[in-house]
Amino acid sequence: MDELAGGRRRADSCAPLPLLPDDMLAEILLRLPPEPIHLFRASFVSKHWRHLVHDARFLRRFREFHGGTPPVLGFFNNQPGPSLFVPTSDGFAPARPSKRSTDGWWALDCRHGRALLEKMGSRKLLVWDLVTGDQRYLRHPAAYQGIYHGTVLCATGHAHHGDCHSCPFLVVYVYSRRSDSAICACVWSSETRVWGEVTSIVIPSLSVYPKSPALVGNTLYWLLQNSSIIEYDLGNHILGLTEEFPYEARCSYQGNIVLMPTEDGLLGLAGVQGLNLHLWSLVASVDGLPTWTHQRVIDLKNFLAPEVVAGTFNYLVEAIGFAQDAGVIFIYVRSSVYMIHLKSMQIEEVSEKGDYANILPYTSFYAPGITIGGGDDQAEMLNKS
Repeated sequence: MDELAGGRRRADSCAPLPLLPDDMLAEILLRLPPEPIHLFRASFVSKHWRHLVHDARFLRRFREFHGGTPPVLGFFNNQPGPSLFVPTSDGFAPARPSKRSTDGWWALDCRHGRALLEKMGSRKLLVWDLVTGDQRYLRHPAAYQGIYHGTVLCATGHAHHGDCHSCPFLVVYVYSRRSDSAICACVWSSETRVWGEVTSIVIPSLSVYPKSPALVGNTLYWLLQNSSIIEYDLGNHILGLTEEFPYEARCSYQGNIVLMPTEDGLLGLAGVQGLNLHLWSLVASVDGLPTWTHQRVIDLKNFLAPEVVAGTFNYLVEAIGFAQDAGVIFIYVRSSVYMIHLKSMQIEEVSEKGDYANILPYTSFYAPGITIGGGDDQAEMLNKS
């Protein structure tokens, strides 16, 4: 009897714990950090957890719980030396385009969960969703020539772009046309799969600066090679010039400025002078004309370690990128990159050091079908089931 009782006690001790109600489990999972690796791991606990994590209503609540602000997962860098894509989030290492080497690819832009890359020496473009692995190839617009730049963006008018993986998207291309000194723009749609009509504006002796544009409302803004800024109205397909940024101010930043939207929905930009990060905004003056105005000055000495500050002597500190969806600006100090969250003023150092300039940050929440850690096929299949 004692042996039977002991066996029964041992069997009882191995009985599975009762399952939590779905609503309680969802409340716990909502509080996981926003980086995709955490929901990815949760999806492997059981099929029940995976179905809950992949539920569209849960994912919407998860994004809302985290303020609709997707985490920065890394950035593209075209400088020789470091990787083409530099992860900034633990556990995120996207599969390479078409599982081939990234050699020969040049990153043009990142926005709304997708990246736009160009195959050097060809007319091939790649729109790449690093989270789901989706890849779309297209050709350059037939008429492009001269200096050019492209951007990719969601075609759906969301208030927040935390979940654009299944949405249609646009590729906007701007380029110079030598024949008549014009700057041209055209749009490719994932729905029609063709390039639209070319829009142009004559601006002699100027070309688009190959930096990521700022998206403010329904308008894209690119820097030109001087202090001018060109705008493209996505709704009306019209190119125009906006108020020129003061040349003297740009020179004080050694020409290293980053266009960005402001928190109140205006066009802004950032530059570093010494160890002061300057944030500007294009606002309407008393007479109604737009004018560039200093909005904020951030003393970087209050956020960088003393030894880092001391090491900046005779070195240029630069603003090199802005993650629009996350409100994070990237600062380059010698061989290090620092991420400054403008709302919380938290600062993080990117672990991989190197030579960086004009980086393209990538942001995204978790999405079903994600591949974490370089593309293990078994993990990907299980996560999609």
